[in-house]
Amino acid sequence: MSHNEEFQRRMIEDRRLVILRYLDEEDDGRMSASLMVDALEIMSHRVPRATVLEDAGYLEGLGLLRVEYVGSVPMLRITGRGTEVAQGRENAPGVKRPARA
Repeated sequence: MSHNEEFQRRMIEDRRLVILRYLDEEDDGRMSASLMVDALEIMSHRVPRATVLEDAGYLEGLGLLRVEYVGSVPMLRITGRGTEVAQGRENAPGVKRPARA
């Protein structure tokens, strides 16, 4: 694997962790995909909404979040297992493990 491929893999894993952490910080554990795009940009992950939805689909496949629709608006909702991963109490493939505080 080249250095660039390794860096890209790590960026994806970090972005997925950031998604879970933002959801974990929400009182109701959910956020729209569009707001998540803005949240990720704050953390230096400038990606389109389609990428957020791809990551959400991956995380949903692992049981870490659910994609729910309010009308045509995709909402991301963290699961109990997603909270465990966001807080570093559990590992998930393809998701960066948070650093210890």
